[in-house]
Amino acid sequence: MTPGPRGPQAFTQDTAQVLAVDKKTKHLRYLPAGEGNGEMEPGVTWRGYVAQGMLLCPEPDCGLPFGRVVAGGGRRHHFAHRPGEGEHDAGTGPETLWHLSAKDVLARWAASQPSLAGWTLHLDDAPITLPDGWRRPDVLAVSPDGVKVAFEVQYSALTGTDWKARHDFYFKAGVVDIWLFAHHGPQWRAATARQLRRAELVWRDPDWAATVQLSGLHQTMLQHGVIPLWLDPTTQTIGTATTRVHAAHTSPDARLGEDAAYTLPPRRAFPACHIAADPLEQCDVDLAARELLTPTRRVHCKERDRFQADEQVAQERAARVRAQLHVQQEERTRRRRAAEQEKRRAIAAQVAEEQAEREKREHEELRRKEEERAAFEARQKMPLTQQFPPMFGQEPPSPPKPPWWKPWQRIARS
Repeated sequence: MTPGPRGPQAFTQDTAQVLAVDKKTKHLRYLPAGEGNGEMEPGVTWRGYVAQGMLLCPEPDCGLPFGRVVAGGGRRHHFAHRPGEGEHDAGTGPETLWHLSAKDVLARWAASQPSLAGWTLHLDDAPITLPDGWRRPDVLAVSPDGVKVAFEVQYSALTGTDWKARHDFYFKAGVVDIWLFAHHGPQWRAATARQLRRAELVWRDPDWAATVQLSGLHQTMLQHGVIPLWLDPTTQTIGTATTRVHAAHTSPDARLGEDAAYTLPPRRAFPACHIAADPLEQCDVDLAARELLTPTRRVHCKERDRFQADEQVAQERAARVRAQLHVQQEERTRRRRAAEQEKRRAIAAQVAEEQAEREKREHEELRRKEEERAAFEARQKMPLTQQFPPMFGQEPPSPPKPPWWKPWQRIARS
């Protein structure tokens, strides 16, 4: 997942002095890593040249010749003064030693780049002017047909607003601006323990050099599509802002696998990022993308394509799932509506049956009353002899004979 070899000392904030001014040519000499005991030129060793006093300290306020080459132990090979001489801090002076070193390293790299062959290089001596102001980049490369690439090495503090103004200035001037930040100072703050607990920072490649905070300046750059880069002139490496993220659609179980993670630039909401270090010699300028294309950025592009392809597959899968769920929901809705309609039909049939039964009973009751009324009216129209035939068919019975004692009772009273 990580491109190319990594220098073990990259972005360790090493203060070793690896640049010296050649007393003969007045140019800076760079001491490659591990070459302190080797030859500077055929037949001329670094130690011998230093012993002759031909390599001077590039610190603006110093200028004394280096007394020795330190090429032992675990530290990076570097120049050093004799004891008691050249006691100074590399960060003093109007321009820091590291800023001078970074510009020299960039100029040497640009001069050796095949893609920049034939380009004119300017080191702090070619301002770019517009009607509303001017800017002088640290290193400016100009092609024979007028294409300009400006390299800005930012060591001091800078706000996002100021960076945006400078970025817009270069864009208006038609200049490709590439920004590189220092590996120490205000542009380099190690990530906190709380930030390291974020899911994007837990996943880390063992070869990544460090994990740093993303300041407001870096957030502004990310907002405008510019990936922050850092330069370590001591090891001549470029650090690319990187994170290891998971897609939003990935299930928690799948996130445990390495294949589920993507190596991508940080998003604007991320408070910190990993630094993936690449040798400067393996980097190139991408004029179309207006950026310094590092091996890590090439990985980003591949991972972005893989991420987008996986996202497309996931979206299509999600669309199919949604379609299936929609079909199932429609089927459930159809069944529910059919059941509700069947229930309503059953209730309507029961109500109709009860209504019919009630109407039948009412009809029977009405018919019975009609028959009774018709029979009553018919009897009213008939003669009494027909209405009551027993009463008119024979003589009325004689009164009963009084008992034998009744006459005696009448005699006694009289």
